[in-house]
Amino acid sequence: MRFHAPAIYYFHAVRRAGSIRGAARVLNVASSAVNRQILKLEEDLGTPLFERTVNGLKLTSVGEMFARHVMTVIQDQDRFRSDLQSLSGTWRGTVRVACIEALAASLLPDLMMRHRQRAKRVTFSARIMGSFEIHDILVRGDADIGIAFALRHSPELRQVALKRFRLGAVVAKDHPLASKGKVTVPQCMAFPFILAFPELSIHDLLQPLMARLPEAAEPAIQTNSMDLMRELAERGVAISFQTQIGIERLLEAGRLSFLPLHHGGSPVWSDLGVYVRSDRALPAYMESYLQDLVRELDEREKRENAAFA
Repeated sequence: MRFHAPAIYYFHAVRRAGSIRGAARVLNVASSAVNRQILKLEEDLGTPLFERTVNGLKLTSVGEMFARHVMTVIQDQDRFRSDLQSLSGTWRGTVRVACIEALAASLLPDLMMRHRQRAKRVTFSARIMGSFEIHDILVRGDADIGIAFALRHSPELRQVALKRFRLGAVVAKDHPLASKGKVTVPQCMAFPFILAFPELSIHDLLQPLMARLPEAAEPAIQTNSMDLMRELAERGVAISFQTQIGIERLLEAGRLSFLPLHHGGSPVWSDLGVYVRSDRALPAYMESYLQDLVRELDEREKRENAAFA
């Protein structure tokens, strides 16, 4: 079978848009041209690539297989183009990052600023989402690099790095617990607290600890927004739970207190991982950013360990 470049790109656009019309708008071509390419592909393969539904187009099982092949072809082309550009000392391209909300406060902008100073023709796109959503967006090929807490093991993803950070209670400076060096879950449950919704990894870290309590504890507030949790904690409304990532400047300014959470005499850890698709070879400009990211996380992990040593 021979697949021509237009057919591959048209298929990729339809997969991402979920419709012929949506793909045509992205490609700036007529819908009939996109439809012809898809029909020709299906004729060559001898099987449908999409199911036609009232809500749009959905990939068939063969379509899913073909989508993985197409992503590899397109990404390999991007990598080759990047390698050619590197010969002249110029990088051009887009790094698509999917990450948790906590990284948007300092780590992500710090890295983007430094990288843009070195490679001004490299652009970025960043999607903020819960850890468990990051797996799917990487597998679909809609992001290049994912940064997530407690991401489940998947053969479709390669774990580039894994760093451990302490989970803690975040409280206002005048909170009754603020003077303590560390706290336990029962101590925190005596006060109003915030519980993350299940799409955030903090929920799964806290639930086993809360299940051991003699009486069920009801959260004062539930949310999937780390910003809202932080704001409520700073105002003294309730205790929030998270790592120090994303609130470093507030801690340095004395606006919040971070109290490491302990259980059975040991710290409660949250594992932060960096991921790419397992079958993906990154272009040089993406690999450079990825290595910067890993080094920055390594430095922050070392600083935290030194602070609590």
